[in-house]
Amino acid sequence: MAETSVVDPSPLPVIRKKKSLSIEEKIDIISAVESGKKKADIAAKYGIKKNSLSSIMKNKDKVLEAFESLRFDPKRKRLRTAFYTDLEEALMKWYRIAQCLNIPVNGPMLRLKANDFAQKLGHSDFKCSNGWLDRFKSRYGLVFRSQPVETGAATTADTSAVWYQNVLPYYLNDYQPKNVFNVKETGLFYRMLPNNTFAFKGETCTVGKLSKERITVVVGTNMDGTEKLPLLVIGKNKNPHCFKDVKSLPVDYEANDMAWMTSEVFEQWMHKLDKRFQAQQRRVVIFIGSFPAHPEVKNLKSVELVFFPSDSSSKFIAMKQGVIKSLKVKYRHRLIKRFVDCVESSKEFTLTLLDAVDMLHLCWRNVTAKTIVKSYKEAGFKSQSVENVNMETEVENDLDLIAHALAAGVEFPEGLSLEEYAALDDDLVTCEMPTNSEIIWAKESTSNKICLSVSDDDDEGDGSPGTEQPLPSKNEALTALDTLRRYLRSQDLNDSLHNSLADLENFIQHVASK
Repeated sequence: MAETSVVDPSPLPVIRKKKSLSIEEKIDIISAVESGKKKADIAAKYGIKKNSLSSIMKNKDKVLEAFESLRFDPKRKRLRTAFYTDLEEALMKWYRIAQCLNIPVNGPMLRLKANDFAQKLGHSDFKCSNGWLDRFKSRYGLVFRSQPVETGAATTADTSAVWYQNVLPYYLNDYQPKNVFNVKETGLFYRMLPNNTFAFKGETCTVGKLSKERITVVVGTNMDGTEKLPLLVIGKNKNPHCFKDVKSLPVDYEANDMAWMTSEVFEQWMHKLDKRFQAQQRRVVIFIGSFPAHPEVKNLKSVELVFFPSDSSSKFIAMKQGVIKSLKVKYRHRLIKRFVDCVESSKEFTLTLLDAVDMLHLCWRNVTAKTIVKSYKEAGFKSQSVENVNMETEVENDLDLIAHALAAGVEFPEGLSLEEYAALDDDLVTCEMPTNSEIIWAKESTSNKICLSVSDDDDEGDGSPGTEQPLPSKNEALTALDTLRRYLRSQDLNDSLHNSLADLENFIQHVASK
């Protein structure tokens, strides 16, 4: 008898296709789990297995980061990033800023900008093909629609105002106030006394005799006033005579023939700041003016540079709203006091570039957080996390100082306040903007070896030619410290100053023992 085959009546297993969830749905799932709902109920609602839900929670930070940073279309289901991640991030940020400014963007514009960013970021092998552009648009959910004719008028609107209404809040939302910085250059006649103010008033001073007396000072602070960047001082001489045997300065120092900011100095300084913030494991944004001396800087890892619109008013630059003024007023105050002290003690008044650097550093430390916060507020940088401060203007008590100076025989122009005296060099050119005549002058001075900065007999950094003082010995330094300690003991000191004196003595002993 032939055997009959037995067919298994049980149904074949159904192979279910794994369900893909969008980023938006994953955000909802994360919110549901964190609100305390049962995971089994959540998994059933979205038609996924428990292990899939666990995987979503495991990658919670990546999902939230992608959603909050707007790097991906919320409807996207995969978080696979592109090979040129930095390029895509730069391109998307540019696109969103263009949206804020009501600038219509189309495919050719995006392709041109992508190739431009690729070149600046060092991706020499990149070429924006139609395929890459289509994939990019798909990844970020971009759809280009034709613009109504009447919207063309929006592009002619005040771009500066639109920038401050839309673009600035975008960055202030992305960064905490402690990580928002503004930097600005200012010119300074560092030896300018009240009795020769009218020789300097209105000078732009890029070449000529008076230019030997000028430096450029670059200041920068964060938005909540908790951090001041080290000052950058730009002089004319890389190695002024007064810097002999000096191995460290309280400021960053650079030099060029014009004593102003150049693109090379700017790039070097930005890379130095970038390393500083990398060491602190921070990401910061620095707002800076749009000038030829402020180029886009490649390979910054912790610093994002944001340029003000080229037509923006100085009223939007925080450092110009009180910070620079406060620094200069304090500096002039100390300069006058130093001069009066010399007159009263019958000593010759001298001031080297090194003296000026030390005075600037001391004055910079004394600029208050209140002044900084007030300056940012007046520039339109608004944040709910920055506490409200008294908006009264910080002023130095200049009346007593001026009266004291006049009594000592110092010539002080009638009616000139300390603030007006401090502002007399505000018109100095501080950034590289050479005219044809200046370029010719620079070339001729270089070829003839008579640049303003190289003459030892007329050195910008030596206020008293031929009077070089020898370095003090260890014993002389300790004796001076002991004199300072005896003086300070007669004052009401706090513990921190006592500790500082002890640290100074330990440092002197340690250095001398090497």
